[in-house]
Amino acid sequence: MKNYKYLVLLLILGLLLAACGGDTATDEPVAEPENTAVEETEEVMDEEPAAEPAEEVAAEPVEEPAEEVMEEPMGEADLDTAFNTFLGGMERYNTISVDELSEMMVEAPPFILDVREPGELTERGWIEGAVNIPLREVADNLQYLPSFDTPIVSYCGSGWRCTIALTALEAMGWENVRGLTGGSFGGWVEAGYPVAEGEIPELVALNEAEPDPALVAAMQEMLHNVPDGFGAISADDLSIELVENPDIILIDVRRPEEVEENGYIDHPNLVFVPLEQFVELKGDWPEDLDAPIVTYCGSGHRSTIAMSILWSYGYTDVRSLRGGFGGWASGGFPAVGVPEPSFDMDAAFTTFLDGMERYNTISIDDLNVLLVEDPPPFVLDVREPSEIEANGYIEGAVNIPLREVADNIEWLPSFDTPIVSYCGSGWRCTIAMVALEGMGWENVRGLTGGSFGAWVEAGYPVAEGLPLEPMVLDVAEPDPAAVAAMQEMLHNVPDGYGVITADDLNLALLENPDLIVIDVRRQEELEENGVIEAENWIHVPLEQFVAMKDQWPADTDAPIVVYCGSGHRSTIAMSILWSYGYSDVHSLRGGFGGWVEAGYPAAEFVAP
Repeated sequence: MKNYKYLVLLLILGLLLAACGGDTATDEPVAEPENTAVEETEEVMDEEPAAEPAEEVAAEPVEEPAEEVMEEPMGEADLDTAFNTFLGGMERYNTISVDELSEMMVEAPPFILDVREPGELTERGWIEGAVNIPLREVADNLQYLPSFDTPIVSYCGSGWRCTIALTALEAMGWENVRGLTGGSFGGWVEAGYPVAEGEIPELVALNEAEPDPALVAAMQEMLHNVPDGFGAISADDLSIELVENPDIILIDVRRPEEVEENGYIDHPNLVFVPLEQFVELKGDWPEDLDAPIVTYCGSGHRSTIAMSILWSYGYTDVRSLRGGFGGWASGGFPAVGVPEPSFDMDAAFTTFLDGMERYNTISIDDLNVLLVEDPPPFVLDVREPSEIEANGYIEGAVNIPLREVADNIEWLPSFDTPIVSYCGSGWRCTIAMVALEGMGWENVRGLTGGSFGAWVEAGYPVAEGLPLEPMVLDVAEPDPAAVAAMQEMLHNVPDGYGVITADDLNLALLENPDLIVIDVRRQEELEENGVIEAENWIHVPLEQFVAMKDQWPADTDAPIVVYCGSGHRSTIAMSILWSYGYSDVHSLRGGFGGWVEAGYPAAEFVAP
């Protein structure tokens, strides 16, 4: 290019000399148009230097820096920095409880983000003042969000989606985003905090934050591709998939001391990548972006953050284990290094029996009164769905069939929340009550007087169809060993739920002299009313049932019938015996009163 310019200058100099001393150019000065032509030629040649060597063209490309920067995909280093900042600044893994949120709303209200679908708000309400942006649309509507340093509390139905949302917001630059735990909106409702209803408020543009467009694009891509089910996988489903697809990669994001203390899932393709160093250790991530991956932690929150991060880096098949390792271990699935169960069943049932009031019963009239209080009790319907469809249910009840109660802890309220369990007649709800009390719930009562049948007969309102799908609350953390014990008991509840009639008991006493009969009434009841005469009769009052367990039969396979005055206490005792592994235990329907009413003899009680 320089040589070319020198030639041009020589040409100009020659023209000037000709103009000054030549014979033919004196009438028309041509210097100005010649100069113009030369300038235009230079501009054209600068754009297309055809005479230049090819390597010089490559060395001086046309400069369009702004467009090139915007068109290039964002490098992983940007995501690395964003997520490392988030993970390095976490406090309590960016969670907040419903009680803490309630206090904040009075003292210094945060920006509250509801990431559920509008239909969920219409159906169940929302936290007053919340802004609703569905999860997949959060990164598309940043104009409605506050400044980067404004505290944000994200919530959803159970705590799952809001964790994904907080991960995306933190990556885009928001500095103080927390997810509502304790069941999220379900926990808020269960705790009795106020709920807004009616027309969902319109969004108000704030335009207070200017996140990096490249980071926004990355989070839009991630959120738009959140799968149905939001990436959750249950322990049951994971156990099946690990058998069917041994190539699944498990990533344990717990701290090393947690793994050492509690154990880990037994699987050959297991990687340990603590959440705190999740991006720093991304060299340990699978190389294949399409590899099937399941992340897990202790309960499901941290693994959902990790899942969201992996999605952001382009991983296409990542899920998070609902309930975490705690749910996996309590379900009895294969694990390594799990400590021996610490559940003290004697202590659990002794606490229950010592704290009984009216043997933990509630009448239909008392329940009707409680239902209008604020907050009402948690009402648990343990019938089968087919029964509910045929006969209706008590409005607001949550349906978990009896044998599945201990499998669905996440749907149950906190330990100190009053629970009323009911069924068709009062039998199954008593078994459920025993299981719940054994796992740590402190105030569980069974609906007596005929349970749902009596409720209907009394003319109290009945809802038709099936109850709404239960909300995931995740507010109670029973001992996994206690849960496992109650699962074992409930899964093995026999057909007929352990009921034996007076007629069948009378026949059994005649045919099987080895039958053991346990009377759980108080001694004054025995003295006043008499007892059922049986060769193998034992008296163990319910109040001291566990304290006197040395009086129980030594053989856990021995045939046993328990009875009380009406059948309620004996069903409690039967359920306790089942929990201890007794396999052939029945409870006398109608109790001693039903026995006498059926015309069978009563013997006088003789104190030992």
